[in-house]
Amino acid sequence: MTVSNSMFPFSSGTIKTQQYARLLLQMRGQMDDLQLQIASGKKSQTFGGLGDMRVSSLTFRNQTGVNDGYSSVLEMTDIRLKIMDQSTNELRTLVDGARASMLQTRGTGGFPEITASVKQVQAQFEQMVTSLNAQHEGLFLYSGRTRDTRPVVDANTIMWGDGTNAGLRQVIDERRQADLGVTGLGRMVTNLVGSNVTLAEDAVGNPFGIKLVAGSVGGGMSNVTVTGPAGAPMTIGFNFTGLPLAGERISFSVTLPDGKTVNLGFAADQAGTSDDTVFAIGATAAATAANLQAAINSRLTDIGQGELRAASGLMAARQFFDGSVNNPPQRVAGPPFNTSVAYAPVGTRPTVIWYRGDDDALVNARDTQRAEIDTGTTISLGARASETALKDSMVALGLFLAEDYPPGLASTQDRYDAASGRAIEVMNSTGGPNAILEMNGDFGRAGAQVRTTKTRQEDRKVFLSSVLAGIENTNKEEAILQLTSLQTTLEASYTVTSRLSQLSLVNFLR
Repeated sequence: MTVSNSMFPFSSGTIKTQQYARLLLQMRGQMDDLQLQIASGKKSQTFGGLGDMRVSSLTFRNQTGVNDGYSSVLEMTDIRLKIMDQSTNELRTLVDGARASMLQTRGTGGFPEITASVKQVQAQFEQMVTSLNAQHEGLFLYSGRTRDTRPVVDANTIMWGDGTNAGLRQVIDERRQADLGVTGLGRMVTNLVGSNVTLAEDAVGNPFGIKLVAGSVGGGMSNVTVTGPAGAPMTIGFNFTGLPLAGERISFSVTLPDGKTVNLGFAADQAGTSDDTVFAIGATAAATAANLQAAINSRLTDIGQGELRAASGLMAARQFFDGSVNNPPQRVAGPPFNTSVAYAPVGTRPTVIWYRGDDDALVNARDTQRAEIDTGTTISLGARASETALKDSMVALGLFLAEDYPPGLASTQDRYDAASGRAIEVMNSTGGPNAILEMNGDFGRAGAQVRTTKTRQEDRKVFLSSVLAGIENTNKEEAILQLTSLQTTLEASYTVTSRLSQLSLVNFLR
């Protein structure tokens, strides 16, 4: 602003006088404007008053508004990611504690230790369900896109059902009956005709029970001819043409419902390896064949009370926890279940749906919740309780807790070891602490990206504020100097004008 110091001779009605009056009014307006600038700190109260810089001011203000909007999103996203990081760490700790308890008690042979372990795992299972139902600002963390839907039913309903829909224990019990069969031999059938022993699967295409592995025969015995495993149903035969020698052994393999292979070794009179089942050499070939049949039945019965129960539990638990609102779990057809050779049509047998949230297989769990944190930058922060890492952790804990460990039975420790062994295998692979840690890593990386973006946004805000200040803010020291100069000039102008307006010939002659 330029303060005029030009003065003109005063003469009422002249053009110069009119110009001078306008100049006084202009100077008065300039003084008012300077006073307003000093009070507000702004060069102008309107964008129009900024002249050519008004477009720049509007542009930078818009950029500042966009930046502030992203800053708000960043704050909310950062909080959400911190909660997800804490939550997945909690889940990982729970599963790790359950695994440690199982490992500690395997092979102890003590019922009190087994009972204590089961109680601890039960508590961790219940807490895991609670954690999967965690909320933030009234919205569920592990429900995918349906954040207003409680994702997981309560632990008691999962295990025992709700009176109408079967829970995990019932589903596993039915599967165990189907796998074990009427005789308890895992749907295998032994037969003895003279001196010929056969072991066969009970039906072609039966999805349940133990299965023979073709070409798995090992070892050999004198005077024993082995045929198979082959045929439909798969059969292996042992034809005794005489007596074997003491210490000779023969073996073959079977697969359990969960795909695990078990080698069955049978030794005459004395074991050759630690897992051999010994059978006596009888007085005749037929008597010896009968002894082998009894040994096979005994071995299969032991498997049925240990490894087979655990394998059935794992298969049923996987099918149960694979179920969702749009994909009900498979169930064994029946009753009766111990003679069943097929699954019931999907959805025809009411079953608890443990996970009630979004289950769209075409959308990745992380992408169920997304946040745009900067122009062209979007991060994913969604989660589902049905993700493999969490679901398989539930499978592991569920199959372990669905087993019974009665006191006073020789098979109780075998049941515990078999069930805990399957659970630990799952927790060491697709479920468990390491798998959940990978989820935790997803949220950790997203959190790091948010913090980096937040720093960049803060730097941008400082820059934009500085540019806007240069365009819009006034220099108070300069404005005060101009105001002081203008006041001095204006006061002098008013004084001279006042004196000139009173000038007359009489006053002049005096």
